[in-house]
Amino acid sequence: MICPLDNASTTMASSSSRELASDEGGSMAQITINEGLAWLKTLKKRHEELLSLRNDNAHRERRFYGASADKEIVKEPVYDVKVLDRLVTRVAREIRLLEQALKTTNAKTTIEAYDQDDAALGELS
Repeated sequence: MICPLDNASTTMASSSSRELASDEGGSMAQITINEGLAWLKTLKKRHEELLSLRNDNAHRERRFYGASADKEIVKEPVYDVKVLDRLVTRVAREIRLLEQALKTTNAKTTIEAYDQDDAALGELS
């Protein structure tokens, strides 16, 4: 029997305790770059876990063992494969969107208290 994935075991807690930017439409919390990097690490770990779970869960397996192969182990999928696959895809999409947002933010951010000096590279004459 295939068990549906329950919401409690598939949702990811936010690493930020900040208020939501808006109360409607499922808006996301505004986070700092540091919080974004920590969240990205969490998302990647969750993605690895879900991929492993999907790979272990995706197939039926029957193995015979014993001296005369009279004993068998039957492994059936535990979770609904389609729901699990959608969850893997959703986490992968969230990783991609967060990485794009971090790169866009980094492109706009200037480094404080530093002036680039090409002479620091040193030139041989």
